[in-house]
Amino acid sequence: MPLDFIAESEGTRTWFGLIGPVLTALQAGSVVIFDELDASLHPTLSAELLRIFRSPVTNPNGAQLIFTSHDTSLLNHLNRDEVWFTEKGLDGATRLGALADFGSERVRKSQNLEKAYLHGRFGALPFVDQAELLRALGLIG
Repeated sequence: MPLDFIAESEGTRTWFGLIGPVLTALQAGSVVIFDELDASLHPTLSAELLRIFRSPVTNPNGAQLIFTSHDTSLLNHLNRDEVWFTEKGLDGATRLGALADFGSERVRKSQNLEKAYLHGRFGALPFVDQAELLRALGLIG
C-alpha cells in the first residue's frame, strides 16, 4: 500500500533529503556538507554513503563528503587522515584536532578506531559532571 511521504519513517525521509544533494555532488564533482549525517539514518546507510564517495565507480569526478556525526561506527570506514575530533573544554570553548596528529603508537592501521575512541585514547569524549547534575536535580546540597 502506498504511503504519503509524511507517513514514512524519519529515517526514510532523511535518506530522501540526503540523496538529492549527494547525487548532485557526485555528478558535479563538488563538495556536499551534512551536519549530523547519522541523525535518524540507519548506520548501514551512513556507511554506504561513505562507500559511494570512496568508490571511483560511483564517484568518478572526485566529489567530497564532509560531515559531522556521533555514530562512532563510522570511524572504521574512514582513513586516519579523514577524521577530526572536537572537544569542549571546561571553559566552554571547542577545540578541533586531527586524528592524524596522534602518534603512530596510538593510531595503528590495524586498530579498531571506534573502540580506541570510546576508550578515550583520543579525548573528545563528552563529560557529564554527576555532582553538578545531582545538585541541579536537588538531590544533593
